Amino acid sequence: MANYKIIWALAFACVLLTVIAPAASAHRVYAQEQVTEVQIRSWYGGGDPMPNADINIYAIKNGEEDLYITDVTDEEGLYYFEPKLGVVEYRVVVSQSGHQKEITFNVAGSEGSGEEAELPLSARIVAGFGYLVGLAGFGMYLSARKTK
Repeated sequence: MANYKIIWALAFACVLLTVIAPAASAHRVYAQEQVTEVQIRSWYGGGDPMPNADINIYAIKNGEEDLYITDVTDEEGLYYFEPKLGVVEYRVVVSQSGHQKEITFNVAGSEGSGEEAELPLSARIVAGFGYLVGLAGFGMYLSARKTK
């Protein structure tokens, strides 16, 4: 008789979780980054900015490098530019009075954002209950085999 109560309780829990689970994931949210502006900051070793420094930005596409922008930084050593459509890799050369720095970067990131996808809390709870129900069912199966 006790086994029937456990089976009915587990069946009720499965039905209840099946009803609750779709409602928990009905409001899924997605996000995607979009780079609309790149900021280049240039400074000297002591932290002083490089005002009015010459800046050359090269767009790298399919291994070929093309000069994209030639300009100067602002008074705080900053320069902003919009990425070229279809180009994700750039090389920037900043120079002023004999000092020069060259950087190469990828606006899309090296291999994505680096964050692993994680299940929402509600899905993890439902999955946990699913594991428990599965273990209980396996235990009941083994105990039924022993009684026969």
